[in-house]
Amino acid sequence: MYEIHDRDPATLEEMIETCCQCKQRVVERDPYENGERALLNFGHTLGHAIEKYMDFKLLHGECVALGSVCAAFISWKKGKLSMEEYYEIRDMFVPFRLPISMTEIVPKKIVELTKADKKSDGGGIKFILLKKVGKAVIDTSVTAEEMLAALQEIHFDENE
Repeated sequence: MYEIHDRDPATLEEMIETCCQCKQRVVERDPYENGERALLNFGHTLGHAIEKYMDFKLLHGECVALGSVCAAFISWKKGKLSMEEYYEIRDMFVPFRLPISMTEIVPKKIVELTKADKKSDGGGIKFILLKKVGKAVIDTSVTAEEMLAALQEIHFDENE
């Protein structure tokens, strides 16, 4: 973690190579995103909506980090993760200077943007949730209310 944070070239090279090899294996097994490959989209459903809402002023990784916090929150609220696991996932972004909350969002508007996402699945939104740390599942039962609750969790309002 410290080497990544400090941008150690050898560590970054190894990390990027390992990630690329992992993604390559998954894509080769599922080239059309019919199953396992979709699991690589953890954090992307709400992350893409946040990205669009923010008019692409945040980096993609920042938006996916926020979306990952939301997906972990939904996983916790659905009883798939413990509260401790949720907080562990959320807090792991902090040392890498990735956001875990925002002030300038309107959660209801972001929920609306998810309806246009490419991961929409015949009326249901395709979410990647966690059944435990490191074990993702595709879930199309996430409701607008659950998304709203997750977005309210990351919405930091100094006046509240």
